[in-house]
Amino acid sequence: MTIRGPFAVTLVVVALVSLAANLMIAGFTVSRFTGQGPGGGEIDRIVSLGIRAFPPEIQGDIRNQVRAHRDEFRRGLDAVRASRQRMFAAMRANPFDRPALDAAFADVRSTTNDVQTIGQTIVADAIAHAPADIRARIRPPRGPFP
Repeated sequence: MTIRGPFAVTLVVVALVSLAANLMIAGFTVSRFTGQGPGGGEIDRIVSLGIRAFPPEIQGDIRNQVRAHRDEFRRGLDAVRASRQRMFAAMRANPFDRPALDAAFADVRSTTNDVQTIGQTIVADAIAHAPADIRARIRPPRGPFP
């Protein structure tokens, strides 16, 4: 039996879409477990998300400065990770200790603020060195955050 006509074309298209979806899911799964992926390391991915609003000239300066401060960023991110672990440990503690959780929340805020301060200093320096015509091209990013 041979399938012909519009039904055959529809069947082939559906099969190709299914194959493409499966390959895409397989690619995401493999990339999740094998290395850093195309965005570089953790710091590079975080920075890339944060500098989308800037013109390429400022982005390049920011990336260069981040590379120069990579160890400082790494220590800051490690501190944030450790403070979050302490926060979740305080949430699971038995008996529950509200002051310990409040202290853990404060520690997460503090370590996050330290990393933000490093990044904001780098951004401010890059913007300060950019000419006015390049700074005029800075646009707020689109998305759910104001």
